[in-house]
Amino acid sequence: MKILKSLILLIFCSQIYAQLPGAEKFAKTITQKELKEHLYIYASDEFEGRETGSEGQKKAVNYIRDFYIKNKIKPGDPDSDYFQPMTLNIRRGNMGDVETENVISIIKGTDFPEEYVVITAHLDHVGYANNGGSRGDFKGEIHNGADDDGSGSVAILEIAQAFKKAENKGKGPRRSMVFLHVSGEEKGLLGSKYYSENPIYPMENTVTNLNIDMIGRIDPTRKDKNRNYIYIIGSDHDSQDLHNLSEKTNLETVNIDLDYRYNAKDDPNRFYYRSDHYNFARFGIPIIFYFSGTHEDYHMPTDDPDKIEYDLLESRTRLIFHTAWNIANRDERIVVDPKEKPFEIEVDKLVDYSGTYGIENFPLELVVYTKNNKLYMDVMGQESFELNAVGVDKFKLEEAGVELKFNIEESSLRFKQGPFERDLKKLK
Repeated sequence: MKILKSLILLIFCSQIYAQLPGAEKFAKTITQKELKEHLYIYASDEFEGRETGSEGQKKAVNYIRDFYIKNKIKPGDPDSDYFQPMTLNIRRGNMGDVETENVISIIKGTDFPEEYVVITAHLDHVGYANNGGSRGDFKGEIHNGADDDGSGSVAILEIAQAFKKAENKGKGPRRSMVFLHVSGEEKGLLGSKYYSENPIYPMENTVTNLNIDMIGRIDPTRKDKNRNYIYIIGSDHDSQDLHNLSEKTNLETVNIDLDYRYNAKDDPNRFYYRSDHYNFARFGIPIIFYFSGTHEDYHMPTDDPDKIEYDLLESRTRLIFHTAWNIANRDERIVVDPKEKPFEIEVDKLVDYSGTYGIENFPLELVVYTKNNKLYMDVMGQESFELNAVGVDKFKLEEAGVELKFNIEESSLRFKQGPFERDLKKLK
């Protein structure tokens, strides 16, 4: 059945989504040898786990910057130093204000320079885990994050280099390619959130975001024994056009197993909401999240370069390059599916929901407040989220799978997250 489905898709899309010429020889410049060389440096003890704002993270951003300089790939920031500086208020681990930066470079498009294909990966990890992030009691031990997300970081470098080699041969991309390494992902997707709210290139002109986060290992829980796979998340959420292009590109190039196990928005693992693509998707930009799954070394000191499956890292990186090539070089920009009209709520009513809700002698307290005519919620003083109205007195927090039903007359709300439900009273 899988073979039949692939053949039907191949025939149906052969004219519309045919692989554009010239990509193959440049894809072959992406090699496991070079990926391995980069990763053994990038995920070494010298970088001290790349904790956001740390000296190790500064070494990481300098490594990325120096690579782009060496390969004559231009800076993508207004100051032309490859950095988008920012101050992040990091609540996790009570770190407070932290000075950090995203790293950005660009290859300008030849035909549509004001349309942008953005490829992202997060450059940070959890450092020594002293501010949280480890799955065990391993404070003080370096967490090198070779797969999370060293694998995505070095994949972008190789993809950028392949596009640059194409440009040097007179085959530069028709749309602009933006290579964005974001910081603060481990602290709540903060670097990509900052970029999305302070974009260097207009979000309305961002055609697609391809996000790479953990593509170097094999998911031990995967039942299919074919090791040559990649999880695809989000490709059909906002654009059937993008999904079709992704499928067809794979069939014509590396032809690995595209696994949609975690694709559903309501999947209990909620991976769709847990990496940097989400800060593009929430602005309606079509995305693909490339992911190979978690494993026993996830957020552990043992996530080291010697555990990476470099042949798989190579084939997955080549797939992303081919997909980006097709998006950047075809005549039409990716078509966005029509959106359902959001539920409208009177702005004056938002203040009626504001307050602190909780249960006596129960460790759950929510602070609901308004800001810029929108409703927000703080959870236990650690995280702040925007709530989306979905009905009368009903709101959702999609990222966490939370549903809230307010009862203004009784000064209460019904909190639901998965099987957990509680009625909370307004305390003040």
